[in-house]
Amino acid sequence: MPGWESEKQLHSEYRSGKADSPGYTEEQAAEVARFQARLLELSITVSTHSFWGTLDGRVVEARMARKTPQPEAS
Repeated sequence: MPGWESEKQLHSEYRSGKADSPGYTEEQAAEVARFQARLLELSITVSTHSFWGTLDGRVVEARMARKTPQPEAS
């Protein structure tokens, strides 16, 4: 993948940029594809679990609560 360099910043000599990258190897690309497939599989499993049917229309609130870390009980 080609690198890039931005324009000079106002009132500064700094130029942000990124060096050229060789990209993923075939092994790395296969591993990323495997992780993405597993993530999709797990996402489907969680979102279609029968638990969500027990919430009497409070599904959004319950899902948001699951995303927010709960304080540990003492």
